[in-house]
Order: sequence, then structure tokens, then C-alpha cells
Amino acid sequence: MLKIIGIILAVIIIVRIVIGPVHNYINNLIQVNKTESEEQFIGLVTRHNPRVEEIQQILKDADFNLGLIDGMMGAQTRGAIKEFQKANQLKPTGKIDPATWTALNREKEVLQHEQKIGVSAEVVKKTEPHVVIIGHRLKTKDRIKQAQIALKKAGFYQGEIDSKIGPKTKKAIIDFQRSKKLKPDGVVGLKTWEELIKYLRD
Repeated sequence: MLKIIGIILAVIIIVRIVIGPVHNYINNLIQVNKTESEEQFIGLVTRHNPRVEEIQQILKDADFNLGLIDGMMGAQTRGAIKEFQKANQLKPTGKIDPATWTALNREKEVLQHEQKIGVSAEVVKKTEPHVVIIGHRLKTKDRIKQAQIALKKAGFYQGEIDSKIGPKTKKAIIDFQRSKKLKPDGVVGLKTWEELIKYLRD
């Protein structure tokens, strides 16, 4: 009996000795991949990078304060990325991952589309006495606010107009999309936005 216990203990010790370093090695690899994933995705961020410049332009157009557009991934740019991630219900890491890159490109498409169709004070006038859209583009937080107002006018949202995409707003967007036979993904993309702005017109 003691021999069996001794053998079991010996096996456990050997397994720990062998598996421990392997487990640590795998963890280290995962950590390295995590830190390298941004550079693998958008290239080097330790010097001027045209991709970073593109990201900065999108963030600026979306009204996220980042300072100069210089193609350098500095502290202000990281902060703006975090704010953008929060606004889009992404983990606020301040780093560009595939989900953030997708959201940035979606933002770029919507802003370009708004410019193209002329979403301005002429097209979308007063939505509430104190809310007027100024300029040819709506910024991210403003767009969320306007989406909530449009959803409320359309009868899909009963919550507070707080410029945040919470569970109630997300559900309202999905219900609205279903009613318009759009993909019910809870994301205000081009087609959803085109339908929403109809409810913001006088």
C-alpha cells in the first residue's frame, strides 16, 4: 500500500515538473502573441505608420479628441481609441484588434455616407427643441443620441436619451431592423441609419 502511494506521489511530482514549465511556456507564448497582435495587424506603431494616420483621421472625424494626426501611436491616440472602444461596447484596451478595426471601418463608411447623402441641418432639422444637427456629419455620440431619438419616434425605444448603447437601445435597434427587414445585428450601419434618419426629419 505504501509503495502504491509512493508511486502515485512520484508520478504527481514528475507530472508537475514536466507540465509546469510547458504550461508556463504556453502562457508566455500567448502573452507574446497578445502584445504582438496589434503590430501584426496594423504594422509597427513605434514610428510613423500610414495605418495609424488613417485610424487617427477616423477618430478625429468621429469627434474623439486625439491631438495631432501624425501617424504616431501616442498616449492621446491610445486614449481616443479607448473612448471609441467604450462607445462601441468593445473592451477598452486602447489597442487595435480585429473588432476595433472593423468598428473603425464601419464608422468611416457611415461618416462618408452621411457626407455623400448630405445629412445636414437642411435634411435633418430639429429633432427635439434642444437638439439640432449641425454640419454635414454626425459624430459617434451624437449619432447614438439621434438613433435613440429616432427609435423613440418610431415607437421602438422607451428609455432615456443618454447617448449610450445599452441593452434597451440594442434591443430597440434589433427590433427596428427586423421591422425594416434588415439584418438584426444591433449595429447602426448604413442601411439602418438611412432608415432611422427618416424619423428625424420634420
